[in-house]
Amino acid sequence: MAGAGLGIDRWRRTHAELTDRLETFDHAPAAAAPAPPAEPRYAVPRPRTAPRPPRQPDAPATPLELNDASVDDLDRLPGVSHGLATRIVESRMRSGPFAAVDDLRRVRGIGRATLARLRHLVAVTRPP
Repeated sequence: MAGAGLGIDRWRRTHAELTDRLETFDHAPAAAAPAPPAEPRYAVPRPRTAPRPPRQPDAPATPLELNDASVDDLDRLPGVSHGLATRIVESRMRSGPFAAVDDLRRVRGIGRATLARLRHLVAVTRPP
């Protein structure tokens, strides 16, 4: 360690100009950003509008029955893609009907957050 420190000290003494430049390199004030070009006087200013948020499908008024829902019905739920809706129906066909809403966790792609978001939108009213 001592040898490295001595080597660095010697290099700093022999390259004083470069050392000063390197030490003040990140302390230099930032250059001002160029000003945007001025609009021509004859241009009519366009009204500024906020971009529209992406349209989410409307949530159903009554909870959707999981054991009767088709892929299209599930696809209409907010936050459920066509692929996820397909996996829900395939899981129902492969493993049998859902006994409770919490059984959605057996579907790949549905975690705690997705289940919490869907809990009030779906229901299991008919026993399996």
